[in-house]
Amino acid sequence: RGSSTLPFSVYCEKSNPTLAVIKKNCRVLDRLIDYVKEAGSDSLEKMPLLIIDDEADQASVDGNTDPDSDPTATNLRIRKLMSLFPRKAYVGYTATPFANVLIDMTTENEKLEDDLYPRNFIVSLPEPKDYFGASRIFEGNLSEEFIKVVPDEKENLILGRMTENLAYAIDDFLISCAVRNLRGHRKKPMSMLIHVSHKIDDMSTVKLLVDTYFSDVLSRYRDAVGKEKLKNEYYQTWIEFSKTSKKINNELQTKNRLPIFEEVWSELSSVFEKISILELNSSTEDRLDYSSGQEIKVIAVGGNQLSRGLTLEGLMTSYYLRESRQYDTLLQMARWFGYRSGYEDLTRVHTTAEIWELFEHLALVEEEIRSEIYRYEEEDKTPEELALVIRDHRRLNVTAPNKMGAAKVRQASFSKSLSQTIWLPLDEPENLETNYNLGETFIHSIQDSYNFEKRNKGVYLVKDIPGKFVLEKFLNKYQFVTKQKTGGAGLDAERLIGYIYRRVYDENNPELTNWNIAVVGNKTAVKGCPGINYGGIEINRIQRSRKYRVKGFNVGVLTEPDHLRIDLDQGAKDPYDGRSPQNPLLLFYLIWSESKAKKPIDVPKQGQRIDLFRFVDSKKIDPLGLAIVLPESKSEPYDFIGQ
Repeated sequence: RGSSTLPFSVYCEKSNPTLAVIKKNCRVLDRLIDYVKEAGSDSLEKMPLLIIDDEADQASVDGNTDPDSDPTATNLRIRKLMSLFPRKAYVGYTATPFANVLIDMTTENEKLEDDLYPRNFIVSLPEPKDYFGASRIFEGNLSEEFIKVVPDEKENLILGRMTENLAYAIDDFLISCAVRNLRGHRKKPMSMLIHVSHKIDDMSTVKLLVDTYFSDVLSRYRDAVGKEKLKNEYYQTWIEFSKTSKKINNELQTKNRLPIFEEVWSELSSVFEKISILELNSSTEDRLDYSSGQEIKVIAVGGNQLSRGLTLEGLMTSYYLRESRQYDTLLQMARWFGYRSGYEDLTRVHTTAEIWELFEHLALVEEEIRSEIYRYEEEDKTPEELALVIRDHRRLNVTAPNKMGAAKVRQASFSKSLSQTIWLPLDEPENLETNYNLGETFIHSIQDSYNFEKRNKGVYLVKDIPGKFVLEKFLNKYQFVTKQKTGGAGLDAERLIGYIYRRVYDENNPELTNWNIAVVGNKTAVKGCPGINYGGIEINRIQRSRKYRVKGFNVGVLTEPDHLRIDLDQGAKDPYDGRSPQNPLLLFYLIWSESKAKKPIDVPKQGQRIDLFRFVDSKKIDPLGLAIVLPESKSEPYDFIGQ
C-alpha cells in the first residue's frame, strides 16, 4: 500500500492488476482487509482475487481442534479476506504439505470462506535434474558416504565441551573449501551448517566453541612447530575424505577433480583468511548476505533461522543433532537439499544414526506423496474426490497435533510396496532354525509340482504359485522379528500378513493369487563359504554384515534392484512396472552365518558395519531373510493416515 491514501477501488478500476506483498502477520492482514473494504461491495463484485501463500503450512492452517470455536488468528483473517470477493483463488506453496492435506475438507462457516483444504488441485513440482534431495542423501547407494554417523553429543556441546566429532566436521569443511578453490570456485559461496539446538543460549555456547577451535587451528597453522603436527593430522583426515569423494565421483560419474594433499594444504592458508563464523538468530547482529560480491566462506551456527526462509548457498558440510517429532518440522530444519553441481563429492552430513533413520523414512514418505499426487492427473481426480494419505511412523508425528485436522488412522495397506526382513532374530537360534527348515521344506514342496528356472547371477525363479498355498505353508509360519525386539523399528509383519490375507481371500476381487518366487544366491561361491543344496536347489549363500545397534540386529538392505524385477519383462523400469495385481514376488535370501564386515572395527559406533554374528552369544545358524514385492492393488490402494 505504501504511503498512498487513495482508496482500493481507484487502483482496481485500472486495467493493471493491484499487487500487495505482505507478511503473514495478523495486524498487517487486518489493515489489508480494512483497505479492501473501502472499495465497497459493488466494486468488489467486479474484482477477482488471487492469494499466493508461501509456506502455506505455517500459520495458515487452523490450529483450533474444537469445531465449535473460532479458527486460529491467521487462518481466520485469510478466510475473512477471501469472503469479501465473489471470485477468488487461493494457491499455497510449501515443501511440507502434511498439515495442508489433513485440513478437514467438510469445514463450513456461514461468515467465512471454507477452510483452506486444497479441494481443486495439488501439483508436485518436478525435481530438477541436478537437485540433491533427501532420497539421494539418506536412501541412495551413496548414503553411507554422504553421512558420517556421530553420537548424540548435544549435552556436551551445550555445556561448553568441544567434541572430536564437531572438530572433525569443521576440518571437513575447511578441506572442502580448499578443494573448491582449486577447482576454480573461489568466488562462489561455501557454507557449513551447525544445528544443535533451537535455544539461543545454546547457539551462543556452540558458536564460542567453534570460534575457539578455529582460532586454535589458525594459531597452530601459523606456528612452525604446531604447523607440522597439524599437517600430519589433516593428512590423515584427507586420506579418508578423498577416499569417500572418489567413491561418490565414481558412482555419480562426475568430472570433479581431486587435487593432491600438498595442493590442499597450501590452499588452506587462503581459506583461513576468508572464514567467517556467524550465529544466526534474533539476538545477534550477524547477517548472511550472499549478494555482497565478496568471497564468502561461512560457518553458520543457528536454529530456526536455518529452517524456513534462509537458504545456505554452497552448503557442503552439515553437523546436525536436533531431532524433532514432526515430519514437517524435521524436513524444514534440514538444509542439506539443493544443488551440488561441481562439488557433489564434497557433501558431508554429520548426524546421529537415529536422525539418519528418520530421514530415510521421510525420503520414502516424500516419494510416496509425490506418487499419490501424480494419480490426480492419471485418474482425472481432484483432492476433494480422492484425499491424500500419508505413511505414518512409530516415533514421528505427521504434523503438530493441533494441525492434524480430519486425520484418521486408515487400515494399513501394502499396495505397491517392498517389504523386507532387515531385522533378524540372531540371538534366537530356535527361530533361525525354524525359518531355515521352513524355507527348505517349502522349496521342496514347490519342486514336487513346479520347476525352478535358473536365472543369471545365481537366482532361481518359479512362477504362479497359488497365493493361499504361500500363505498357509510359509508366510503364516515364518518367524518374523517383533517390533518389541527392535524398539519399534522394522517390518510390521502382523499388518503385512493381514493385508495379504485380505487380498487373497477377498470374495469379490481377490488379488495376490499367483505368486512368483525367487531363491537368491551369489553367482559364485565366496572363499570359505561352499555352495549348498537347499530345498533341492544348489545355491551359494549371500553375505550380509549388519549395522551395529544398541537394540536388535539390522542387516540393512537385502535386495538389489535387479532382484526386484527378476520375474518381469526385460524392459521393466521398476518392480511395479507392468506387474499384475495377481503377481507378487517373494524372494528368499539365505545368509551365510560367517558373513564379515568389509572393514574390521575394534570399537564400533552406532550404525557402523560389523560381522553378522559379532557380539551375539548364541549358536550360529544361516538366517533366512525375505523380501516381498507387492503390486499395486486395485481394491485396496491406500495406507495409513488421511481424511
